[in-house]
Amino acid sequence: MKSEGIDFLPLPEGKIFTAIKLSAVFAIFAVMTASAGAETVPGEISPKPAQAGTAPADPVPVLVKPEGQEFVLLKNWTFGNKRPDATIRDKTDLDREFRYRYIWEKGTLDKFKTSWSYHRDYPEGDPRSLHVFGENTLTLKGRIPPGGGLRDRGIESGLLRAKFPMEPGMYIEMRARLPGGVGVWPNFWLEQGIEHPDGKITVHSKVMSEIDIFEFFNWDGRPETRIIVCNTHPWGGKEAHGNPHDIFTTLEDAKYERHLDLGFDCSKDFHVFALDWVKDEPIWLVDGKPLKQTHYVWTEPGAHLIVADTIGIEFAKDKLTQMVADEKKWDYAIDYIRTWKRKTNGEKGKTNKQDEKQKGN
Repeated sequence: MKSEGIDFLPLPEGKIFTAIKLSAVFAIFAVMTASAGAETVPGEISPKPAQAGTAPADPVPVLVKPEGQEFVLLKNWTFGNKRPDATIRDKTDLDREFRYRYIWEKGTLDKFKTSWSYHRDYPEGDPRSLHVFGENTLTLKGRIPPGGGLRDRGIESGLLRAKFPMEPGMYIEMRARLPGGVGVWPNFWLEQGIEHPDGKITVHSKVMSEIDIFEFFNWDGRPETRIIVCNTHPWGGKEAHGNPHDIFTTLEDAKYERHLDLGFDCSKDFHVFALDWVKDEPIWLVDGKPLKQTHYVWTEPGAHLIVADTIGIEFAKDKLTQMVADEKKWDYAIDYIRTWKRKTNGEKGKTNKQDEKQKGN
C-alpha cells in the first residue's frame, strides 16, 4: 500500500508495527549482506580460517551473509593468555587499554545508585581479582567480599571502560558468554564523554547521549539471560536527540520496557552482540542478525564504551526474592571486543588495485 508517497511492506498481525518502510528493509538487508571479503560457507556466520601459506586476514564483523561491503579494523581486543591471536594477554595489557570505573566523579565512580555491585580491580594473580584471564577469554567476575551479601554495596564485580574513543560511523562488536541467574544485570553500552591520556575529561553536555547495545534484567521469573533490552536515552529531552523513533524493530512493547526473548540463554554459550553505529540511525544485531534500527541523534563529539558485570538491581529489589549467592553464575566471559569502520569508495578502489598488483606478482 502507499502512504504519503512512501512504499510500505505489511507485517503479520500482532506485531508492534503493522508496516515497515521499504527503505528501512533495504538498509537492513544491506547490513545483513555486509562483508570484508572473507570466504564463507553457506549457512555459516563467521569467515573460514585463512588457507595455509596465506597471511591471516584482519578479523571481520560477524554477519549472516557477509557480501558487499568492506571494513577497516580500528581496534582489536582479543583476550586470552595462550591463544596465538590474542592482543590482550594479561593485566598489564588490560591496563593499557581500559579503565575500571565509570567516567563520572573524575573517573572514580565505582557504582550507580541503581545497582548493588561496586567495581574494583586488583593486581595480576590476586585471589580477589575481578578480571581473570583464561586461555581464550577474559572473565569479569562477581564476588561477595568479607562482610558483604545480597544487598547494596554487598558485591564486587568487574567493569571495563575503553580508553579508545568511539564515534558515529563505527561498527562495534563483542563475543561473550553472559552471567546468569536471578539478580544479574549484564550490560554493554556507549555513553558520552572521553577521558584523555592526560586525565582530562570532556565537559559533559546537559543533553546527555547514551546507547545501550544491550542490557539483560534478570529478576524473579527470569533466571535465564534471554530477555534483551536495547535502549537509547533522550536525556535532556527528545527534541535534542531528533525525536527518537524506531525505523524497524523486533522488540515487543512490555509497557515498562521494550524487549525481545532471544529464544536462548546467553549464559550457556557465546554469542555475538553488535551495534552498527550508522550516523543518527544505529542498528542493533545479535549473531549477525539485525534486531532493530532507531533514529537517534548523538549530541556529543564522541563516546566511551562500557562493559559491566552489574549484579543486584536496586530499583527492582522487590523482584529479587529468588536471587541466590551463586558466584559461579556471575561470570561474564569475553572472547573479544572489536571496532571497525566501513571503507570509503576511495579505500575500496585502493584495495582493489593492491589486490590486482599482488595477483600480477
